[in-house]
Amino acid sequence: MTRHPIVFATALVVLLFGLSPTRQAHTTQNVDKIQKTEAKDLIEGRSIMWEEPRDLETRDLFYGVGGQKGEPDPSAKYRFIERNKSGNSEKIVVEDNRDRRWTIKFGPEARPETTASRIVWAVGYHVDQDYFVKRAHVEGRGGFDVWNVRFERDNDGFKKVGRWSWQSNPFLGTRDFDGLKTLMALFNNFDLKTPNTKIVRAAKKKSSEETILIYYVNDLGATLGSTGAWYTDAPILGEIPTGTKGNPKDYARSKFIDSVGDGKVTFHNARRRAKRAMSDVAIDNAQWIGNLLARLSDKQFQDAFRAGGFDEEEAATYIRTIRNRIKRLQGLSR
Repeated sequence: MTRHPIVFATALVVLLFGLSPTRQAHTTQNVDKIQKTEAKDLIEGRSIMWEEPRDLETRDLFYGVGGQKGEPDPSAKYRFIERNKSGNSEKIVVEDNRDRRWTIKFGPEARPETTASRIVWAVGYHVDQDYFVKRAHVEGRGGFDVWNVRFERDNDGFKKVGRWSWQSNPFLGTRDFDGLKTLMALFNNFDLKTPNTKIVRAAKKKSSEETILIYYVNDLGATLGSTGAWYTDAPILGEIPTGTKGNPKDYARSKFIDSVGDGKVTFHNARRRAKRAMSDVAIDNAQWIGNLLARLSDKQFQDAFRAGGFDEEEAATYIRTIRNRIKRLQGLSR
């Protein structure tokens, strides 16, 4: 009896990953629950996604938006607060001796998320205060060391008020949104979903100040590797997160652009949901973000990868690939 390859592959994925219609339904319900729960917290205000980086050429991509003063001290005492059960990566919440709360993320996302956040911030988009830490000690639960982790500042002056959808938000069709899509394609982000987005309210210095709501991607961990295997272009299988994270060799040999035509650029991504999220990008807007990225120096890129704990050889591979992708963006034509 002849077995259809897609049917066989689907069965294999169900066995390996436990993917089922029931589980998919639960996932969708969870996302809907998040959106409905947080929608009530949204308030009137001016919504923004991008701000002009007037100091782009001089931005410090080693310390990032939090600066050197904001970085966690590896020798400080960190008190265990709780586990953070969101997402797929293991995370815990800790507090330092300056009453700053941090979410520590373990696993392969720690390095690429730190680096990607630096570059996204450099060209004008909001990001969390992320730092890669090689080693720190956490007190509580008997005390333990954490190695090669990402520290993310929780009480950073912005209040979370909701999440936004790639298919429904105030920025559809705008240059700013197309620029963000292009950045996600540049980094091979294969996990573009609502739970990885955030809307925050900027703190006011005076009550009379305008309320600003900032829309951004708050999870950049599934980046700087491959976007998935060949079979993930198929229905059902296209939602399996088979890409790699923080792998320079996989990143360097991966495809960037599928096609250009009718004033639009179609970016490659093996995961169907991510490809849909990055669809319908105007060529002019992709060129715009490419021109912004081109203004970053090699030192700034090197600092961004050093901040993520990548060595010189890994950074060189990444920077060479990113520079080539930037040139492709700049050279897009109708």
